[in-house]
Amino acid sequence: MLRIIAAAAAIAVGATAVYAQNLDAIKARKESMKALSAAAKGPGGMMKGEVPFALPTIQASLKAFQEQAAKSKGLFLDNAKTGGDTEALPAIWEKKADCVGKFDKLAAAAKAAETAIKDEASFKAEFGKVMSNCGSCHKEYRKAK
Repeated sequence: MLRIIAAAAAIAVGATAVYAQNLDAIKARKESMKALSAAAKGPGGMMKGEVPFALPTIQASLKAFQEQAAKSKGLFLDNAKTGGDTEALPAIWEKKADCVGKFDKLAAAAKAAETAIKDEASFKAEFGKVMSNCGSCHKEYRKAK
């Protein structure tokens, strides 16, 4: 009887640890997505003409896109599909290579824009290419709000 109780306790502890890892991955994923959104805010205001053009802000945003894209693609773990109010759709895991590829495209577009953007005109010509990567992923892999 004592062995059964010990085994049940071990299973419960293991299940709790797996559930905590699931929530940790979802939390990290949400934080990374928020960082991507924050990185887009300043340049987005510049594109709309609401904020004056500032190349240092653009460069910092493009670095953040590269860093967060690299980080984000590793946060869609098989044990982190549900829970924690995730907005991730099951399609991510059904088409994981495509999803990861979209993060790679975002990072590559941000890297290319980092080199190409020198002034406001080049910013307006290039920044939309970076942002289009966000929209393509959201349409297919994120719950509609």
